[in-house]
Amino acid sequence: MSLIIHLLPLKNTLHRPVVPCPSWRGRSDGDFVTIRSMKSKPARPAPKRHHYVSQVLLKQFCAMADGKEGICQIEVIDGRTIDPKPSKSMGFEWHMFKHKGEWMEKLWQEVEGPMGDVCKTLAEGRPEDVEPRKVAVSDFIALHFARSLETKRIHRDSYVKMERQTRANREMQLKLATLRYPMLNLELATSVLESMSESVLEPIQNQEAMGSPFQEFVESAFACTRQQLSNYSLSIRSALSGTEYLLGDCPAVGIDRGMNPRRRPPLFEAKALIMPLSTQYAAIVYPRSSEDPVFSVDPTGDEEVLAINHGQIAQSQKRVFYRPGSGHETTVRTYLGLSKFE
Repeated sequence: MSLIIHLLPLKNTLHRPVVPCPSWRGRSDGDFVTIRSMKSKPARPAPKRHHYVSQVLLKQFCAMADGKEGICQIEVIDGRTIDPKPSKSMGFEWHMFKHKGEWMEKLWQEVEGPMGDVCKTLAEGRPEDVEPRKVAVSDFIALHFARSLETKRIHRDSYVKMERQTRANREMQLKLATLRYPMLNLELATSVLESMSESVLEPIQNQEAMGSPFQEFVESAFACTRQQLSNYSLSIRSALSGTEYLLGDCPAVGIDRGMNPRRRPPLFEAKALIMPLSTQYAAIVYPRSSEDPVFSVDPTGDEEVLAINHGQIAQSQKRVFYRPGSGHETTVRTYLGLSKFE
């Protein structure tokens, strides 16, 4: 999932973007509020678990196993499996958001709230009735696209690249050192030049340690993705009898022009975004000016479901989730070339 944010440099951490967020109760879908203008509530301890896959979504892949309801998980690096656990114990990281964690959970809950009815509608076998909730589904996909392990990787890589370039920027070091030490022979003072980089990086490093750049990065990514998807159409794809979807840890998968689910195109280049909503249904959002995307596989067989599942596996950063008894442990191992006993 190569986000549009690939194109954005790390922002000044003092910048406070105006981020459109989903409508609150009593508001129409056309109303917007800003994250910064919401009334504050009494401070509470920040949640320790920050989900990157919604519990509402994970619950659609739960089933009874050994007398308990749970969902299976397999690590994509080494093929290690985890016994079925409840949805609340899956798809999260401890303190993913160090800065404004409580607010990020509030935004997450506001977006996933309407999806309970959508999932119920799908469970009743009425995918045609999901269209009136297109805004809710699109917002749900947009937030998963923005608040993901892939976004975290992109942010981390951008930060590391910036830090490396700053330390290697001799011209900047020399200019700063000349201003601070005009009488010093800087050609012989390499340690002074190196300290100039550290003086530039220190406040940025402090902000990074507090987590505010990443938190704002996700807000901005959600705003951009949500705005883009507001002009998209929605299609619900049913899995054929005897097949079912699995779920990656970056479930909102961007598909390129060739409908290859293994490549991560930037949002503006993606032909569609695809995200499973249950074991039997996947949502596809695509530009309104385009036709309903078609995979270059036989839609009458199981190839389309397999292609979507392969996209979920390929774009996962750490793990894949699936219904107990689905047989998808084999699907993941086969695709990744992992031995049964690894």
